[in-house]
Amino acid sequence: MQKVLYIGWIGYKNLGDDLLWNIFKNLGVHYLDKAKIKVIPSLPNININDIGSYDTIVLGGGSLIMPSYIPILYNSLESGKNVIIWGSGIDRINKHQLDKIVAGKFPALIKEFKAEDVTMLKHIFSKAKFAGVRGPLTKKILEIIGVNSDDIQIIGDPGLLLKPSNILEVNKKEKIVGLNWGTTYKQLYGKNEVGLENKLVVIAKKLIKKGYKILIYTVWDRDFSSCQRLFNKINDQRNVIFEKKLYTEQELMVILSSCSLTINFKLHPNIISLAANVPFIALGYRFKVFDLAYLLGLEDYVLSTDSPNLEGEILNRVNLIEENKESILSKYREVQQIYNPLLIKPFNENLYT
Repeated sequence: MQKVLYIGWIGYKNLGDDLLWNIFKNLGVHYLDKAKIKVIPSLPNININDIGSYDTIVLGGGSLIMPSYIPILYNSLESGKNVIIWGSGIDRINKHQLDKIVAGKFPALIKEFKAEDVTMLKHIFSKAKFAGVRGPLTKKILEIIGVNSDDIQIIGDPGLLLKPSNILEVNKKEKIVGLNWGTTYKQLYGKNEVGLENKLVVIAKKLIKKGYKILIYTVWDRDFSSCQRLFNKINDQRNVIFEKKLYTEQELMVILSSCSLTINFKLHPNIISLAANVPFIALGYRFKVFDLAYLLGLEDYVLSTDSPNLEGEILNRVNLIEENKESILSKYREVQQIYNPLLIKPFNENLYT
């Protein structure tokens, strides 16, 4: 029996990370022989540093290319185990460095990775059985710190494989904006979560004047208090609904399918929205949001949370979505056609044996 450890930030009631594990698990059911391969998810009770009993280590979806996980992959390779990187990405690159990368320039120093991290990453990407990262900005950071470009493949975010299990609503009776909100404990571009929340209040009121209703929703249990506060500040129970439940990805796709568009703080609501055939506006609060947007070719629809004119920029994007909804969804389907085969490749080619 081959044992596979799937590493992800799972079991913490965070829908984004949990849905990536669900996708991996479902692919395993379809492609892997359960009589020969057992997959163990890194739930909170699993010690991921104790790799002795595993044959293959998978760094799963999420922003997991970070110093805390790098030694685990390195030690796994040194112990003769297989390593697979499955759509993982980088986060927590500062805004100044992000701006330089987007402008085609090279930041002088990526302080998030120390010299020993870089040495291990070079080895990991050169020796991994499969090394696929989330997006082009993650690949660029790896190239800048010295990882061989030929060893890095962009395979997309595993959330691209998400699809609804039921037929979704097509005939929308009302104009609704899904608004995802929460907290990052002030770990965001601009470092002003309260200021951003107040801007969203202004934006919501302007959208209501344009004839929209607002649906506030969350994807992490720790975000409920932030959403309740936003709901209270808008103070319009006639036109604003707060969904006070943490839904599964399938449930949330059904709910969002009634929306005309979504405005999202967290990362994976953008993918869930597109899977429900609803365009998004992403609040670019950290590097990973831009990484996803550039992967999708929808970088015009990610707006940095430190923007001084965020209200005007969001209202402008609402107008663009009203005019270009079908082209946005068509672009997403094209991206899926490119990357979904790459996400499935490790399963198709039996790389877990």
